[in-house]
Amino acid sequence: MKYENYQRNHVILPGREEALESFLKQDYKGMQHKLKNAVSSNSEDALTWSCFDILANYPSLDKASALDEIFEDSYQGDSPLSFRERGINNKDIDIFVGKPYTGISTKESTEVDASIEAPGVLVFIEAKLYSSVSPASPPEKPHDQIARKLRVGIDSLKNDKQEFFFVFLDIAPAEIMFQRKKKEAAIETSGGGYKDKWRSAWLFKYYKQGRNNSLRPLTEALNGIKAPPVETVAKNMGWLTWADLFKCTMRAVLACRA
Repeated sequence: MKYENYQRNHVILPGREEALESFLKQDYKGMQHKLKNAVSSNSEDALTWSCFDILANYPSLDKASALDEIFEDSYQGDSPLSFRERGINNKDIDIFVGKPYTGISTKESTEVDASIEAPGVLVFIEAKLYSSVSPASPPEKPHDQIARKLRVGIDSLKNDKQEFFFVFLDIAPAEIMFQRKKKEAAIETSGGGYKDKWRSAWLFKYYKQGRNNSLRPLTEALNGIKAPPVETVAKNMGWLTWADLFKCTMRAVLACRA
C-alpha cells in the first residue's frame, strides 16, 4: 500500500516531527532511499523508526527494562546481556535509528538500522521485512550484509572492556525461515514472492553455528580485524521477530501509563 504522505506510515511522538524528517532525508552514499520508500507500507525503515524512536524518546519509559525484555526474546530466554544486572541506568542508554558507523582500523563503514550504545555495550540491530540480506559482491562488497555488520561493529569498539552484540530482526524465527529453504519454497508476501528470503536465516546460522563443528566461517568473516574469540562473537548473536519487538515496545509504553 502507498500512503498519501509519510506521516501516515510512521508512529511519531509529539515533538519528533523534525527528527523524523531529518531521518528520512539522510543521504547515504548519494541516495535518499529512506525518503523514497517512506510512503510504502512495506518499508522496514518506517517500522524500525516507529519502534525504536519510541523506545529512545517516550517520556519516562524504562529503557533498561524494555531492552532486557527485547534481549530475552532475541536469545530465547538465555540472554548474554542484562542492562539492569549491569547497573546501566536509563540516562546512560542511547538508542539510534539509521546511524552510520566506521571501523577504527579498517575504515569500513555501514549504516545501522538501529543501534544501542551504553557503558561497555554496543548493539547493532539489522532489520529486514520482506527483503533478504545483501550478498557479497567482490571487489566492491567483499562481505555479505551480516558479515559487514559484524566487522564494523567489532571494529568500532573503543576498548577491550566494551562488548559487541548483534541482533537480526526479521518476520519469523530463524528456524522457520531456514526450513523454508529446505523445502525449496518461497515465502509469499503481499508484494510478491521472495524466493531468497531464507538466505538471512541461512547466513545467520552459518556464522553463529558454523559448519562441521567449526566456527571457521565466522573466523574468516572477521579476518583482518582485532576481534574477541569467535565463540564470544557467536554467543552474542541473537535473532528477534517483529512480533516480539512490537509486544515489548507496547508493554514498555503501557508501563509508563500505569
